[in-house]
Amino acid sequence: MRAPADQPSPIGRAEGHRCTPKRWPRGLSLVFTTLVLAVAAIAVAGPSAGAQDLAEEDPEAAQELAEKYAPIIMVKAQTAACDEDGEPYGPTSVEILLDNPEIVLRQLGTGNPVIKAEPDASDLFGLGEGFYLDFPGDALEPGCIYEKDFDKYSEGIPAVVYAHIVRQDDHPDQLALQYWSYWYYNDWNNKHESDWEGIQLLFPVGTIQEALATEPSSIGYAQHEGGEQADWESSKLERDGDHPVVYSSAGSHASYYSADLYLGRSGSEGFGCDDTTGPSEPIRPNVEVLPDAVDDRSSSLAWLAFAGRWGERQGGPFNGPTGPTAKDRWLKPIDWHDELRPTSVVIPAGDSLGATVISGFCGVVKWGSGTLISFTTSPTRVLISAGLVVVLASWLQRRTDWQRVAALPLRRRRKAGQIIRLAGTGYARRPGPLLTFGLFYLPAAALGAALSALIAITPVVKDVLGHTDGATGSDLFLSLIAGGIPNVIALVFVNAAMATYWDRLDTSEPLSPTEATKLAWDRRRDLGVGLARSSIVVVGLLVTVVGTPWAIRQLIRYQFMPHTVMLEDLDGKAALARSSELTRGRWWHTALFLLVFNAMVLVLSLGVGIVLLVIFSQIPLVIFTTFITILFALFAPASALALTLLYGDAVAQQSGGGPAEAGSSEPSEPSEQAGTPAR
Repeated sequence: MRAPADQPSPIGRAEGHRCTPKRWPRGLSLVFTTLVLAVAAIAVAGPSAGAQDLAEEDPEAAQELAEKYAPIIMVKAQTAACDEDGEPYGPTSVEILLDNPEIVLRQLGTGNPVIKAEPDASDLFGLGEGFYLDFPGDALEPGCIYEKDFDKYSEGIPAVVYAHIVRQDDHPDQLALQYWSYWYYNDWNNKHESDWEGIQLLFPVGTIQEALATEPSSIGYAQHEGGEQADWESSKLERDGDHPVVYSSAGSHASYYSADLYLGRSGSEGFGCDDTTGPSEPIRPNVEVLPDAVDDRSSSLAWLAFAGRWGERQGGPFNGPTGPTAKDRWLKPIDWHDELRPTSVVIPAGDSLGATVISGFCGVVKWGSGTLISFTTSPTRVLISAGLVVVLASWLQRRTDWQRVAALPLRRRRKAGQIIRLAGTGYARRPGPLLTFGLFYLPAAALGAALSALIAITPVVKDVLGHTDGATGSDLFLSLIAGGIPNVIALVFVNAAMATYWDRLDTSEPLSPTEATKLAWDRRRDLGVGLARSSIVVVGLLVTVVGTPWAIRQLIRYQFMPHTVMLEDLDGKAALARSSELTRGRWWHTALFLLVFNAMVLVLSLGVGIVLLVIFSQIPLVIFTTFITILFALFAPASALALTLLYGDAVAQQSGGGPAEAGSSEPSEPSEQAGTPAR
């Protein structure tokens, strides 16, 4: 309030005396006034100072351009309601949230109070980061409520994408046509309410009219925090006329150029795996053009000025997303486009070791995300589960003996823990010979990869896959069969060679790896008959589905077939019978040992592979796959040695051998007092 004329002003009073305000020099005052006016001009101009809203200049031309290049969005089909493999959502209008009595607007604070129930566009206008929309349900424990609500809210409402035409200030000779799609729920590793995705076309011109008379120069697809670009004439870009085809990843809605399984190892790629494989259903959405900004609360597009969260507030990656205008690319499309990757990493199909590690990575990321969600929602439950795992592991560890035991002779009683320990120390003391056996997996892996590639281009197979339309995963199944056969053959052969080599260490004439391999090759017919007969039985039971328990039973019973062929001089049929005899009365012991030991090897090899996959994210996938194959060849001999020692324990038990003698250690050289192994 201004002071009365007869009273001294309280401002500038010093020791009871009126002070005369100091005046700025005239030149400085002029500079200050100019700065104030400039700041005011920037504030009035809005977020894109000096920019023109192209859509408002020529609405009809803007709508024509937007409809001309409107995307066709491919979504993974569901086989049934609440099918977790399919995509239950589609690009829709934000109108399904507005004036909706089940949606509330909240403000951050104590208890996150409801500011408005059933908010409309005007209620969202101008609100900032401290506000968010809250849907029915719990974003971290979605169940099927979001899918059911989406079906209810969107009934009768056509699919929609929002178009935005913008020219970046420092690139006046380029025009960006953006398409933004709104999804009701993001059901991926980072679960959250709402999701904004999109693509962008760039034109080498500066006006809408010029864009209508030419073609785009390039196109970018948004994927998580980054994306991928392609030239308009690129072969990887699928188009229906002028309409780009976008393959939306199930759950995450990231946009891709083809139907594949994609690997992400960073924020730009996403951390996990995106699935756009078919069968897919095309969606041709209606197009609604958006302006750069809205300054009228009464506008039907007032929601565009909402800077809060379009979903429930959660920590980290589970937070509801902000809207389009909060993204940098909204007004700086060229900067965003320039940072896009030229490619995305496609996970190869088939039974390759690299694909196994990559699939393991996808599973680990998904499991880790689920565990984090479970810990967030119910930490007690997770801690109890972790405690039970520790107790179980401790119980298993105490159930066996880990003391040293002699490595030779082969046929003697050994506890499971002693076999596991001996498999490691035996490998460490004879790395050269044992590694030689592991190298046999390399040609098997190469042959498997070649067969998987060949089967995909075989005309008859392509016709069969065309009829199945991928609905049953027939292509993956056939690839697994093709790639798996060479690996199984290598497994049998390596076990046979390892058994022969280790058994003869306890003689006066030990074999070299080459000699042991030659002996295994000489028995290839018997090994092949045994493998064929066992495969027919196991696969035949698996095909019936109901016979799966018997298939598992027989699979364990046939584990010692290579050993009985080589060390007991049996043919394939008799070797299977002898192997079944050795597991009689110790089936559970054999099964549990194989499960635990192979799980240890798998976790170790997968762990190393996953670490390398993340650290060396720029390595081409073919090089990574080759490296993983070599890594597996390094680990495989330990498994073969463990199974050989387990065979020796089974033979010793059947012949009445006593318990394992603790305290002795594996000799570094073959025993001089060699016995003649049983044949």
